[in-house]
Amino acid sequence: MQRLLELRRKKTALREQADAVIDKAAAEKRALTPDEEKAADKIIADIQAVKRDEERHIALHPEIAEEARKVEQTRVPSATPGDGAATAPKPFRSLGEQLLAVKDFYTDRGLDKRLTEVRTGPSGLNEGTPSEGGFLVQQDFTAELLKNTYDTNEIPRRCRRIPISGPSNSFSMNVIDETSRATGSRWGGIQVYRVAEAIATTASKPKFAKLEMKLEKMMGLCYATDENLQDATQLGAIISQGFTEEFGFKLSDEIFRGDGAGKCLGILSSPALVTIAKETGQAADTIVTENILKMWKCRKGRNLAWLYNQELEDQLETLTLAIGTGGVEMRLFAPPTVAGGFGTIKGAPAIPVEVASGAGDVGDIVLADLSQYLLIDKGDIQTAESIHVMFLTDESTFRFIYRVNGQPMAKSKITPYKRTDSNFYVSPFVTLAAR
Repeated sequence: MQRLLELRRKKTALREQADAVIDKAAAEKRALTPDEEKAADKIIADIQAVKRDEERHIALHPEIAEEARKVEQTRVPSATPGDGAATAPKPFRSLGEQLLAVKDFYTDRGLDKRLTEVRTGPSGLNEGTPSEGGFLVQQDFTAELLKNTYDTNEIPRRCRRIPISGPSNSFSMNVIDETSRATGSRWGGIQVYRVAEAIATTASKPKFAKLEMKLEKMMGLCYATDENLQDATQLGAIISQGFTEEFGFKLSDEIFRGDGAGKCLGILSSPALVTIAKETGQAADTIVTENILKMWKCRKGRNLAWLYNQELEDQLETLTLAIGTGGVEMRLFAPPTVAGGFGTIKGAPAIPVEVASGAGDVGDIVLADLSQYLLIDKGDIQTAESIHVMFLTDESTFRFIYRVNGQPMAKSKITPYKRTDSNFYVSPFVTLAAR
């Protein structure tokens, strides 16, 4: 992990060097000189080289990416006493206070100078024109909004999340292209041999597949009445709850069933999904013990959880398994022992989720290792306000834009090393066929 952190620190330092060259010319209101262009191009080439080293390191050690992210998030730059590096005061005391300032700006009541202390809209846009720009939510409010979006929703919270920084709008990494555990296919082609002394052996190498994503916009709208807008605290609470709940729901739904066209590629659309056929004669809209046992048999991963439609819970409660020669029945589903907790099936958490399909449809119950689902995002959130959308009902509309995308890391389901059933595969994502 230390190597990955060093590469990222080096990349940040190089970007700062390039920014210094460009900012100097901008401050002097002139174009780059030939020497400055050469220096900037050299730094950019160095950044690309470091980025390639970083991607290779993550591909070889994918488990460290999340650990490195947590370390980077918890690291606070230290200030040397007396060097004037004290933390700058935050422009706004609350989200509601900032949103009221945004509303005043868009209703021609003047620009609150504190809005200019928070970074303005994307490069090339005019934050002074409502149709062309907006204001970014203050960074500490952004962090809290995103934290609540993930922490209050079980599906995004369990995914592997990688923030995209700087000018980059896409992400790519090499993943092991492994479709079979048969000899000669593990890790896409690595193989080892027993050999006699001085006997040459056959070389082998891993096979990689490129996982590529670009950031896509997700937009949320929240309406507030004129009465709400009189109270900054109330407005902040309304926006925070409404925004985080709706973004969490939309993100969860895409992780579950997105088609990948301008949105996340969902589990149910993934080529890695294993679908278990229903039992012969099984009644419509039902779950039976054999379904659960066959799904569990196809599992792959260490962070598995059952995601199911709460409509099925009464059926899950009745599933049993005969144990021993006496046929003693054991319940498959263990209900939660505390309020707000989760039950278990075969020892893995069983979580009711709102985005699961209706009973009998594909996706009404899914066994998933969501740590094998990758989310990328741009941490900044842009907001704008309009009094025109809901003019007749005396409401203001706040628009939030969050750039995010995601897809499973696995490219396909896996053929086990030994099997007798040609239809038997394992995967981090398993579901039932329609019934």
